[in-house]
Amino acid sequence: MEHAVEPPQPPINLSKFLDEFKKSTSSEGTVPFYFDKKLSFTEDVKVSCSLDLLASPDDNLITNFEPGTELQRSQAPKPQPNKHIPRIYTAISEHKASSRRNPFSRTQYSYRLVPEPKSNEAVILEEFELQITARMYRPPRTAHRDYKLERPVFAEEFLCLGSNYLSELRDKINCVCNGRRLVDISDQPDAELPVLDTDPAYFFIYNTFYNDTRNPNNCDYSQTVLNWAKTAHGLQQKQFQVASMEKTRFIDLTVSLGAPMQYLHHGACEHLFVFSQVEVLRPHTKYLDRSLYPLMRALNSFNRRACFLCGQRAYHFIVEQSTRQLYDPSYLCRSCFYSFHYVDGKKVGKFKAYRLYDHKGEKDADESESQDKQDSGSDNSFELEEAT
Repeated sequence: MEHAVEPPQPPINLSKFLDEFKKSTSSEGTVPFYFDKKLSFTEDVKVSCSLDLLASPDDNLITNFEPGTELQRSQAPKPQPNKHIPRIYTAISEHKASSRRNPFSRTQYSYRLVPEPKSNEAVILEEFELQITARMYRPPRTAHRDYKLERPVFAEEFLCLGSNYLSELRDKINCVCNGRRLVDISDQPDAELPVLDTDPAYFFIYNTFYNDTRNPNNCDYSQTVLNWAKTAHGLQQKQFQVASMEKTRFIDLTVSLGAPMQYLHHGACEHLFVFSQVEVLRPHTKYLDRSLYPLMRALNSFNRRACFLCGQRAYHFIVEQSTRQLYDPSYLCRSCFYSFHYVDGKKVGKFKAYRLYDHKGEKDADESESQDKQDSGSDNSFELEEAT
């Protein structure tokens, strides 16, 4: 939440910042003894002095990041058959009123640290290097008359080196829109999704648009914004620059720490992000594997939504402009989407639907799971989570 609670810092040019730091530091610094190649340690000493042994009860939970398309959630207790089943709103309200809310439990403001992958290619740092921390926020999921109704929520944090290109960071950002083109498939829900032959995007950092021009067929999103800025009130005299992200390193940027910046892709998928920290890595003080960077250091486990109907599975479909849904848009899993909006394979009512995944195996898995529940006579239950 840097962009909401902390004022942005004055802009700094990272290249000049590093040069000034080098001049203020003695070039004849001594190498720490634990990096001295002349010294040798036994394996027992290395194991007993490993940083992995350091722990504290107040440490953040560290988890391995494994991206997937399906998230099976634990089931809530089933309603008793001899008791009246209340309405969904009543059930959720009574549950929240009687439950004890732990402020340190899973919330949209909590996140988990990701352990750094172990690499055999790490070598000792031989020269000064910058390490920039970039914090990405997920796009708002609700809007009314083009106004965003959801405040930005932290999604991921990356550690970037000054030698990294902006395009390398873009390739590491996780988004549900990556690699797919969302089209209305409500008339043919099993139709193949169109092939994505272009993937334009830009970073807007300190009055400069950094476009992704690796694909010559990519359109120029920044040109649309520049044409609008020529007639926008208060922006006529503003000078904007345009560059390529695959030719620009982080060391070449001018940034303002804590100031919100924009990453736009997939037409209208807008992410806010901030540079929260700049750290100078001194020579002979760290082993570094440059192939791992940009390195994800933290992620928000609250980024996934559960199905709005069953609350047990992650959503696969986004439904809009439906008169039979309480929320617009609504997020539904495959089983609930087909059972609620189709009868004998025919569309019921008017709505638009967008499918996120095009994996053949997921359909069979969901159908078999649904069939097992029907055979066992189990009723659908929902999980009373904030995510629903």
